[in-house]
Amino acid sequence: MDGAAEITERCVTISRAAFGRGDLDAAIDDLHRLPADLSARGVLAADLLGALLRVGPTSEPRRLRQIDDLLEIADRRPPDTPEWPQVRAAARTLALLRAAVEGEMSDPRATLAEVESLLAVATTGGDDETVAPLRDAMRTMLGALRAMDDGDEATLERLPRQARQLREMLAGNPAAAPLADAFASLAELVAANHRGDDPRPALDVLRETVRRLPPGDLLRASVTDLDALLAPLTAMRSEDQDGSVAAITPEQLAAMTALVQRPDLSPGDRAMYHSGIGGALLALGEESDLARVEEAVEHLRRSVAVAPHDDPRLPSHLVGLALGLVHHGELTSSVADAVEADEVLERAKRLAGGPAHPLWSVINEMLGQVRRRLAGTKDPHIVALEGLREHAWRVLLQTDLRAANAAARRAARDAVDVARQCLVFHDPASAIRALDSGRGLALYAATENRQIPGRLEAAGRPGLASRWRMATAAGAAAAIPIDLRREVLTVLTERSNAGALLDAPTLSEIRAALHTLDADVLVYLMPGTAPVPGYAVIAPAQGPPAYMALPNLHLLDDVDVERYLKALVRRDAVIADPRRDLTALDDPADFAGSLDTVCDWAWRAAIGPLVQRYLSGLPRRDSGRPPRMVLVPMGELARIPWQAARRPDGTYAVRLVAISQAASARMLCHSAALSPVAPTPVGLVVGDPDPGSEAPDLTAARVEAYAIHRSFYPGGRYVGRRADGSPSRSGSGSVEEVRAWLTSDNPGAGAVLHLACHGVINTDPAVATSYLLLAGGGRLTADELVELTARCPERAVGLIVLAACRTGLAINGYDEAYSLGTAFLAGGVRSVLSTQWAIPDRATSALMYMFHHHLIAEGLPAWEALRRAQSWMLDPQRSVPEGMPAPLRRHLAHDELSHVTAWAGFVHWGQ
Repeated sequence: MDGAAEITERCVTISRAAFGRGDLDAAIDDLHRLPADLSARGVLAADLLGALLRVGPTSEPRRLRQIDDLLEIADRRPPDTPEWPQVRAAARTLALLRAAVEGEMSDPRATLAEVESLLAVATTGGDDETVAPLRDAMRTMLGALRAMDDGDEATLERLPRQARQLREMLAGNPAAAPLADAFASLAELVAANHRGDDPRPALDVLRETVRRLPPGDLLRASVTDLDALLAPLTAMRSEDQDGSVAAITPEQLAAMTALVQRPDLSPGDRAMYHSGIGGALLALGEESDLARVEEAVEHLRRSVAVAPHDDPRLPSHLVGLALGLVHHGELTSSVADAVEADEVLERAKRLAGGPAHPLWSVINEMLGQVRRRLAGTKDPHIVALEGLREHAWRVLLQTDLRAANAAARRAARDAVDVARQCLVFHDPASAIRALDSGRGLALYAATENRQIPGRLEAAGRPGLASRWRMATAAGAAAAIPIDLRREVLTVLTERSNAGALLDAPTLSEIRAALHTLDADVLVYLMPGTAPVPGYAVIAPAQGPPAYMALPNLHLLDDVDVERYLKALVRRDAVIADPRRDLTALDDPADFAGSLDTVCDWAWRAAIGPLVQRYLSGLPRRDSGRPPRMVLVPMGELARIPWQAARRPDGTYAVRLVAISQAASARMLCHSAALSPVAPTPVGLVVGDPDPGSEAPDLTAARVEAYAIHRSFYPGGRYVGRRADGSPSRSGSGSVEEVRAWLTSDNPGAGAVLHLACHGVINTDPAVATSYLLLAGGGRLTADELVELTARCPERAVGLIVLAACRTGLAINGYDEAYSLGTAFLAGGVRSVLSTQWAIPDRATSALMYMFHHHLIAEGLPAWEALRRAQSWMLDPQRSVPEGMPAPLRRHLAHDELSHVTAWAGFVHWGQ
């Protein structure tokens, strides 16, 4: 044992090195030679930790191991100094970072929570210039890990931008800059893979970036190891000219096999590499190569066998093994493979725990497929239906509309797949629930946010309800932290009677809603892909559910429909830039012509069979009203004007049947649950507010709006420009005026809002937006409309008429059905009229006048008032109300009133 003098001299040397007057590596070696029970050992270890941290952030394995060892020594006898808590927090953060990079993080959420608390300690008392880079880097990395664990789409979408900002901030730090570069490249790769983009360009950049790190760097070593797997797997995203995927090469297989045999791998990493090799062999090998499939299955078995029992990746490894067994069973016709796959997937399902797990829908979908192959399995499609609950969970978890739409991007596709399985087993009731599980989820989240406190109180959690109310006190759903959302969803979905939060409405709930709304049937229209037919799936107000095969309901295989959709896309360019006029289109007649032909297709493909084979068998109403049908068209079927379907004799569907639309059965039930609000001659009419240079004038719209105000809402308020172009004394039609009306608690404000103005939509995912263009170029967006109408639940708005272009077009995907019109419904408005295309200014004026005439003068419900007005446009012998102003009467001389473009663009939603 060293003598006292030698120990003292060694302590002095260590202390001098810790403060920059000696070699750190030699000092660390000297520290390990000191007696383990020496009281000064903890203080010296803490000093050396501070010295290592002052050098700057590092991912060098040797340094990270030194930090781990020093932290362990210092924790045995921690120094009683003001600096120690911050030094310890920074050192522990680096130790957790190393564990995460090396795959030793068994509980990501617990680890991330510890890192958050450590960072809070590390920054107590202000930022130190040596700690700040570590803090910012770790918070960004923490956000990425938390987002991947939580399914936080908003944070994942921001990740590349935040990583680039971190790289720019650390550009002048020689120790941290290379790590920041590598992290920024890794963030781009994660984001590309998450979006479903080709990951190869991002992978190439990452390879080049890590080559600039020191040879022994931990991050460089980890990426280099992963590259052996990533290179062949990225080939799955690219196809040869003949559509085939390149096979895995012997060199790639050898590199992957060598990697998995390395003795220094942790069990978690070894399992991950086995799983990656098995997946690559299945995906990139010949489908009929039995030896290759058996090799893949063996690797997949090894991944499950060596993975730690608490490895969060174990459910993924089990899914991979089940996939391999299914593939092997297809080649060998082995029932034993299907039986084992069922057992493996059941284990994966138990580990996943519920719809919060990102593989929940995949596991249940595969279980359904496997059980269809096993004789005697009852209702195998029901388990696949259960998996769709994941989509509702993911969307309800998000903090904004764009994130919600990103979370729902797989929902409609999965829903249609499961619905088809349900129809194979002649179960239309389950097919309806499946389809609704993939429709309008962002809208559902917007409506459900207001119901959360009541649900929590009913669940016996008033404290949690109070926290939710406090988080939403400002009125914005985006203010709710994702951790609080997860806690709330966990509570509400763990209760045995709370499954309805994630489940689509039952058939009895839909029937009750139809009865309340005086509608006969809810019909889902599901397009086919040749040779598979489309379907109408029907929930009636009375009688059993039904379905009908529709062999002509194909979008991509019909020339007339393709021509119409392409013309509609060209027309959308005008709406994305409202400063352009319709005459700017290359061929203004192209849209009208394609629309005319698609009317014949719509009858042949769907409406004709429904009217002739189903609706004709319903009991006739004593009131004499026509059959009433609420449609939920899937995918691009939402762009078809179904009310304009034309029978071979020239009769349009609008004269035979009343057609409304719904975003989903959930939204139908939401509307039905609201108390009706009768229209009165009081409300707000907005007529062609001056948008400045943002868009052209709508001369006929102001004539329309002013006539509607004078004839039907004389007790209301008129804002915008009057018929002669002069500004209204009551207001210019600004955003503030419309906003104030929507949130007014004055009963005298009325319950009807008519907007004759520009509607603008841009469906580009990068800038997706939809808004009403008001006075001075002011914008009222769909997001704000939801918040405004939801902010005052006691404000009962009965009807909103959006006499503006494309107010019914979904912002992000047709199956999400989130538009200006449905945004009002989500906020509690009872009925909405919206438009499917750029409506003609002059013809719309007559249609809108007649709609309000039937609504107010004749007392008809909004859906019937619209149907009557549209039928009036088609009638060459149409009678004109005595009160119609002369400027509008002059429009009647034009034959454009009867053309489909003039009347069929308006759709009714809600009550």
